[in-house]
Amino acid sequence: MDIAHYLFSFSGRINRAKQWAILLVTLVHANIVGIIFSETIGFLTIADVVQGKTMLRAVLESPQARIFAMAFVVLYLVAFYVGCAISAKRLHDRNKSAWWLLVFIALPLALQIPLLTYLPVLLEHLSNVIHAAQTNAAPPLPPLEPPLVTITRGAATLISLWAFVELYCLSGTAGDNRFGSDPLSKRT
Repeated sequence: MDIAHYLFSFSGRINRAKQWAILLVTLVHANIVGIIFSETIGFLTIADVVQGKTMLRAVLESPQARIFAMAFVVLYLVAFYVGCAISAKRLHDRNKSAWWLLVFIALPLALQIPLLTYLPVLLEHLSNVIHAAQTNAAPPLPPLEPPLVTITRGAATLISLWAFVELYCLSGTAGDNRFGSDPLSKRT
């Protein structure tokens, strides 16, 4: 299997080792992006916050943050596509259709929608914590999460755990299946 097929195709099968390899590469990539973000954006944002801007406003007004955000979105979309292609092949190894990606990826994302409606409250709380730290005041108590947010986040977590077990822990179908030959059969 060539690298282009491995990364971009939704057909065929791969074993757990290749799934773990892409996870490790993704984690390294995320750490590198995080370091680049903190080096290019983070320190500028902290300086703006000290001058009285909210953290969100400081990031939104930074030209470096906008350039970084555009590059990040492009990299994220490519990584998301590659992750879906790899996961589809892993599902095929488990003799499952790639349609299971809707359950394992789309459903947990959809279950986060109530959290998005609660996000402005969390950002306001973060701004209040920063302001309290600047004025040496006692930090405010965190806001109470609405029950719907707690339930949907919990459901998303359980589905993601199920996906992790399916994709990373359980062995594939021994021998050929409807999606192709056994990726381990070539080993002797």
